[in-house]
Amino acid sequence: LLPRMSRLSKQRRQELLRGVNRDQMARAFAALPISNADFQSLFDTLDVRLPKDGCDHTRRLTVEFLKSNALPVEDVLLWLDENGGYCDCEVLANSEQAWIACKDFKSD
Repeated sequence: LLPRMSRLSKQRRQELLRGVNRDQMARAFAALPISNADFQSLFDTLDVRLPKDGCDHTRRLTVEFLKSNALPVEDVLLWLDENGGYCDCEVLANSEQAWIACKDFKSD
């Protein structure tokens, strides 16, 4: 018979989970291709422009914003792809949520 493994205490499981979540958040934060201020400006711009211009199922407005602010277009588009932002309305709906989830990460 194999010896019974002791179960982790609830507190220890929570500590381990916090460590995993913290590592994931640190990686997500480190992967942001532009500053929080630039992301906030992008999302604010889309928030204003999409109701007026509509979504044409491209990232036309996003690319326009990135170029007009001399931001790294390809790096940002790759990040948006990884975070569900395949058109302007998805950038606002999905990618903004991904950014919000990690934007306030602070390392110790």
